Amino acid sequence: MSKNLNAEADSSYDADRTLLAEFGSLWAEADNLWEQYQDTPAFHGYVSADYRTVYKSLARLQGSVSTVLEWGSGLGIVTIMASRMGFEAYGIEAEPDLVEYSESLAQVYGRHARFSQGSFIPDEFEWNPSDGADAYRTIIAAASAYDELDMEIRDFDLIYAYPWPNEHTLYHSIMREFGRQDALLLCYDARKGIEMVRFHNR
Repeated sequence: MSKNLNAEADSSYDADRTLLAEFGSLWAEADNLWEQYQDTPAFHGYVSADYRTVYKSLARLQGSVSTVLEWGSGLGIVTIMASRMGFEAYGIEAEPDLVEYSESLAQVYGRHARFSQGSFIPDEFEWNPSDGADAYRTIIAAASAYDELDMEIRDFDLIYAYPWPNEHTLYHSIMREFGRQDALLLCYDARKGIEMVRFHNR
């Protein structure tokens, strides 16, 4: 029994190492795209996360989460990673050029990842700044992208996002109103690191 457990652990480690090697190439391609096109309008609001840290968080959720949605998916790196890790993964991004780059990267690294162009904020959401739901850089006015996916926020077990400063309240407001019971919001913040919140909605 001991030998079998050791063999299983070795196999898991090898799979993890192989996947991280693939992701390393993906992250490098994303960095190259940023270097080439950072001065173009499409990359005006683009910020790269600590993908290794996000990977570790996703790895801990394997087996307990099935559907993942990335809000403001940028180059689609987290969506592609989630797809390769066995999640049903989707990304929503407002910039059409970034969606195109995402789909090209997905063809190489995670062909089951799906992307939609538009806003991740549902059309029915009423933004009220007096509630403290600050929108610092997030596009509020654009049409939401959920119709293209034929899905709603409540269809997802996990939402991943990289909020701009002071926008955490906005993201939480959306999750409370439209998220599913026991849904998770996983946020990366350059100042605070990873934060995960579970919403117990009615």
